[in-house]
Amino acid sequence: MYFRALPNILLVVLAVVFPFIIQKKHLRKLTSRSSILWLCFFGALLLAEAISGNIMEDMAILKKIALALALVILYLPIENFKKLYKAIIFSSIAAILFSLVKLFLLLNQGYTFGFLESATIVEAILVDRIYLGFLSVISILASYQLLRKEYHPDNRYYLANITLNVLFILFIVSRIAIITLLLIFILSLFYSKKRGSQLLFAVGGIFLIAVLVFVVNQDLRKKIFYAQDAQKNQGLIANTMAYEPRTVIWDCAWKNVSGTGVSLTGMGFVGTNQKMMDCYENNIANPVKSKWFLKQKYNVHNQFLDTYLGGGILVFLLLMISLGSLFFENRKHFFPTALLLSLFCFAMVENVFHRQIGAYYVGFILLTLLINKHSENEKEVIKGEIP
Repeated sequence: MYFRALPNILLVVLAVVFPFIIQKKHLRKLTSRSSILWLCFFGALLLAEAISGNIMEDMAILKKIALALALVILYLPIENFKKLYKAIIFSSIAAILFSLVKLFLLLNQGYTFGFLESATIVEAILVDRIYLGFLSVISILASYQLLRKEYHPDNRYYLANITLNVLFILFIVSRIAIITLLLIFILSLFYSKKRGSQLLFAVGGIFLIAVLVFVVNQDLRKKIFYAQDAQKNQGLIANTMAYEPRTVIWDCAWKNVSGTGVSLTGMGFVGTNQKMMDCYENNIANPVKSKWFLKQKYNVHNQFLDTYLGGGILVFLLLMISLGSLFFENRKHFFPTALLLSLFCFAMVENVFHRQIGAYYVGFILLTLLINKHSENEKEVIKGEIP
């Protein structure tokens, strides 16, 4: 598919021109504390895999992790990140248009619309909804970063892109993307001088959006109050615990964490997935449900737990310290902090390194936080420093 091939083509082009444009001053960008910590994380993971003997078995996942590192290194010579932000914006628009066209064609064929019920419709999406939602969140942040505080004709296009992506996130009911956007909005309050009016707008906006989505989207109402084969009066908490796959997945993941104890090198990513399969087979009482989980081959769906189980305690600690260092270095600036918050939210519910598109997203965020210099002319509303 062309959309999926474009990032690979870009990576090949960067790799070809890299030796001809790299300079010593570019390499100095990797001397920051956060850069060194991330390099240590990647190195420690490779060492743990070699010691445990899982390096060949986990090669497919290690290649995706290396892809994120490669993006950071290949972008070292890049000084102007505006084109990169625009590429993210155009990518999200292309993905949205492609998804809507596919949906329109399927609906014309007589398929019933229902994102939470119709597997055929969901599969028509370019990538999984969680990754489409992640792309839309990044696109919104990129548009915000490109907005100018003074009037400029391009501002209307960035505002239109923000509106389009917010509506698309609501349209596909990407729950983690919706939650992430709300957290980002709350985060912006700490960088704003005019908190009172913004807080009122935030509360009112969240309430109106929630009401609108609840009224318009029948599937969301069903998800909250009942499922097709559930007792309709169980309510939100009971139904979420019973029908959200991640509650079962994380329970199995935690059983594996508790059962293995403290591990220095981990069991490898493939070994972790196999342990998850064993848990689904032995710990899910309902045979139909157990068979379904085994068929889906669900991984841990949490990058932090997966890193601990797959790479061991030292690799896990290096990952957390690296993220903490990035936050400490960027905490006074809204845009990088919001990007880091987005990465954290999605890593809490997905193994981002297990998918190539997830590795690209991580690579984009890392190169933005590690390489890109903070803008000197941030908007007056959120200057980049916490008051």
